[in-house]
Amino acid sequence: MTSSAGEAPYYRMTGPDGIICLPLTPKGEMVLIRQFRPSLEKETLEIPAGSIDRGETPTETAPREVLEETGYRCAILLPLGSGRLYLNRCTQTEYIFLGLDAEPVANAHPENGITTVVMCRDTFRQMVLRDEVEQTAIMSIFGLVSAKLGIDLMRDPIDDIRRQVLAGMAKE
Repeated sequence: MTSSAGEAPYYRMTGPDGIICLPLTPKGEMVLIRQFRPSLEKETLEIPAGSIDRGETPTETAPREVLEETGYRCAILLPLGSGRLYLNRCTQTEYIFLGLDAEPVANAHPENGITTVVMCRDTFRQMVLRDEVEQTAIMSIFGLVSAKLGIDLMRDPIDDIRRQVLAGMAKE
């Protein structure tokens, strides 16, 4: 594809839309994943994410992807919105979710090559302060939850978060 100015070639990536979800346990811990990313030639710490299968809605995809990648199931899934990660290169829409009361499912195991990491939110916050968090999508969840619900996901007690999420869901 040529750019609109007719100069150098312009490349874009196409693919199915996807979901991104930050699950929190009943204690308020984050359920993350660690996996090797060939493009970076290293392991990364991420939140569960994946493609929406044909005929599936984002709301159906989110619990499936969380279970497949972590072995956990969320009792509450709140859709936060959608957007595009790379406006200059990608056509996919990413649907963003917050999951609450995530608990391990008996006999469920993460996909091959994925390790589940349960981390307290303060440890994660310290990683952010040290610039050790590479996945920008996770930061968008913190911003959306703050803007839409007035919640500080890194500092607010989990009971307050749960109460605000349930109140927000009741308004819909």
